[in-house]
Amino acid sequence: MKSLLKTLDIIEAVAEAGSAGIHEISAMTGFPPSTIHRIVTTLVERHYLKQDKENKKYSLSFRFLELGTKAEQQFQINAIARPHLERLVAETKESANLAVKDGDNMVYLDQVQSDHSMLRLFTRPNARVPLYSTGVGKMFLSQMNESDLDKYLQRTRRIRHTPYTLITREEIREELALIRAQGFSVDNEEMEEGVRCVATLIFDHTGQPTAAVSISGAAIRITPKRVAPLGNLIKTCASAISGELGFNPTY
Repeated sequence: MKSLLKTLDIIEAVAEAGSAGIHEISAMTGFPPSTIHRIVTTLVERHYLKQDKENKKYSLSFRFLELGTKAEQQFQINAIARPHLERLVAETKESANLAVKDGDNMVYLDQVQSDHSMLRLFTRPNARVPLYSTGVGKMFLSQMNESDLDKYLQRTRRIRHTPYTLITREEIREELALIRAQGFSVDNEEMEEGVRCVATLIFDHTGQPTAAVSISGAAIRITPKRVAPLGNLIKTCASAISGELGFNPTY
């Protein structure tokens, strides 16, 4: 923890100075030059700092701009998506959720709850869930090329959260083919028994998937007969959000 705090202090010192050398950073933070050198070397290797070859001073890299852009997009998506989620809840009487991909997981950013109080578990804001066992996650998997999907399946330890969780490569690949064909995914009680979700993707102005929106409800209410109509509703919702983010498909 102390090392992490020192790293953050160094980053903040460099940001405040604009650019600074080892001894300048040492004077600003009170850390010995040897400690500064060790930490900034790692930050340069990870592309968070860059060093001027002539004056040897360090400054923030564009990596922070990339992270800031992603954070800004998330705040923007939250604000734009919220009224659409509220309309989904009004139309379907089920909970509506917004989630983003973070590595091999999905993180829920927002939720508008229905009047049914039982769904306050894995779809709650800030909850982190796997890709393979959730509707929102399977949407992102469906966009992966074969090489990236193979790597994901090789490195991921998949467990059965419920008797319905798909864990074999064959099951997952078959499911992803269906998702691509219909344009939405279904979490068929795979993450939590008794809960069914319908999800699809939101695209940013470059046409890249940036988030996913889903409808969650008790399986006794979201019956198999409701899945297709809900899929159409959620695709319309996601399309509207994507449009506000600047996505204009040419098809």
